Amino acid sequence: MMRCLVFTLAAATLAQAGPPAWSERLAFWSRAELGRLDARVSAVDTELSTLAEMALVNSCIRVGLKTGYTTAEDVRWIELTLPGPALADAVVLVPPLAKGASAVVAGYGFPIRFKLEVFDERDAPFTIMDRTAEDFPNPGCYPVVARFEPRPVKRVRLTATDPWTVDGPEVLALAEMLVLSGTRNAALDAQVGSSSSRNSPRAWTRSNLTDMVTPLGLPVTPQAGGTHGFHSAVAAKADEEKWLTLELPEMTALDEIRLVPARVREVPLWFDYGFPALYKVEAATRADFSDAVLLHEVTDRLHPAPGANLVCIPARGARAKFIRVTARQLWYRRSDYVFALAEMQALRGGENLAPRGTFTASDEAREAEGKEWSLSALNDGLTEGGRLIELPEWFAHLEERRALEAERARLVEERETLARRAQQQLVYGSVSGMGAAALALGLMFWRQRRQRRLDAQRLQDKLARDLHDEIGSNLGSITLICSMAAQPGTSAGTLREDLGEIGRVAAETADSMRDMVDLLRTRRVEHEHDWLDVLHRLTERHLRGLALDCALPAAPLTHDPDPETRREIYLFCKEVLHNTARHARATRARFHLTPTREGLRVEISDNGAGFDPAQPSAGNGLGNLRERAAGMKARLEITSTPGNGTAIQLDVPASGRWQRRTRA
Repeated sequence: MMRCLVFTLAAATLAQAGPPAWSERLAFWSRAELGRLDARVSAVDTELSTLAEMALVNSCIRVGLKTGYTTAEDVRWIELTLPGPALADAVVLVPPLAKGASAVVAGYGFPIRFKLEVFDERDAPFTIMDRTAEDFPNPGCYPVVARFEPRPVKRVRLTATDPWTVDGPEVLALAEMLVLSGTRNAALDAQVGSSSSRNSPRAWTRSNLTDMVTPLGLPVTPQAGGTHGFHSAVAAKADEEKWLTLELPEMTALDEIRLVPARVREVPLWFDYGFPALYKVEAATRADFSDAVLLHEVTDRLHPAPGANLVCIPARGARAKFIRVTARQLWYRRSDYVFALAEMQALRGGENLAPRGTFTASDEAREAEGKEWSLSALNDGLTEGGRLIELPEWFAHLEERRALEAERARLVEERETLARRAQQQLVYGSVSGMGAAALALGLMFWRQRRQRRLDAQRLQDKLARDLHDEIGSNLGSITLICSMAAQPGTSAGTLREDLGEIGRVAAETADSMRDMVDLLRTRRVEHEHDWLDVLHRLTERHLRGLALDCALPAAPLTHDPDPETRREIYLFCKEVLHNTARHARATRARFHLTPTREGLRVEISDNGAGFDPAQPSAGNGLGNLRERAAGMKARLEITSTPGNGTAIQLDVPASGRWQRRTRA
């Protein structure tokens, strides 16, 4: 009997956990269908390899436009008013990539139900997309394109009848709104209006809606042999002026100038390598630019760089034979300064005249660097990432990619289902009676392993988001401080202050990294820190200077929380301690963590200013705490009154994933 059971268990385990090819070879009745699915997946992969793809990263600190969080708005709306009627045939909505209440969300703020209308010069409305009757699936960062028969458009309005409420308060947000007139975006000069605006310096403003900055990246399609572009000679000073001039084949009235930033993939954050911090773009009919017309100028030293996005400059019909970009403050590289562009375009009537023109420059890169850069690469239609394509083709590529990726996911799921069914049929056909019970046991073990893999993946994703939010933000701060410190005329006192601030931010980053490593480490030896030591360090760092009563279990816990629960407790405590240090104005604080029969209890209190928990909060602090408690299925009690301090108690129940403590 025992031998039969062992054999049955072995057969079930082999069929369920063994290599899929083994069961698929035996399941001859499914082989043809599996082959068909594999062939289609391979064909879809081939098609995807030829299409443009999204960068899916905010390469510029400008994010987009979003309305306020107030609940007083009956309807949330965003609209563009063009300088004059344009013969348009499509409106494109690009959702943003932004942080919600608890995570970075692709498609943040995109409405659940909405209506998109265009108006002519007589303000007569025409609905081009009506999704008010049913929920619109969140598109992520994929553009939503509304096409229509060409018609004169003076104004475009997006009305959210059911705004975003998925991950935070009601809000309507977009990264970009484009009005396509042939191959051009007629919205570059548009006036932006909205029902309200939650202005956040640089990141969220109305002007961001028409700046061509999106999480999509550059409009390129894969092509081997891409070039870097133009690169100036290296300069020792930031304010060394350099210029780049395009001579057109004939005098012409220009519609638009496009500057394409260069990308150097060897350094991941160099999305806009060599793009000048301060510059101007001029058009002229004479070679000496004595009759130059200023088309665009950046004079703000804190103006955000474009990242991996087109810089589109309206020319408004200016007549020109020469176009010049003058860099007045160069891009800081490592210890020197440069000026670089991947491509420069001059558009008239949808045609790029640059390939028929001639480029000259104040100087060019020489020796080793010059081998990968040249003036001729400015008008070859190529970037380091591939071939530049027009806006309508770009959006068509992304729409097709979205459809193909959905089809591929469906095919993979169908194949996995078919393969699992084949495995199950093999097992069910080879065993009976006791074998059926053994099969159920094997299925349970397989599901447990699969669940553990999913849990590990989820924890990895959450850790990646934590590192992105914490470490990425701190590194961004260091970069900004360094760029300010590198400005000409910086005093020694200011430089010392900047270095002190860099040291403080770097120390915070190192502390966060060390905490995460010690917190999530599973195998331990005697000299390593316990996760409770991480909480102790965290408490002492945040409440330095206060009379602190900190009590943690002296002996190791009999049951250790799983890594995900440890992470959630750590982030909960970090947010409470941060709020205490920053807002409570307390002189004494108490932090106790004690084991209970149900699990663990965390108690944090202070003698600070306190607050009224029933009153609406200006931030998301209390909401974040409640969300974390709910995620752990924990009971949260917040006791506070103005002037009498705050007490927070969190009871975390033990789950089946907690592990008994073992000795190394």
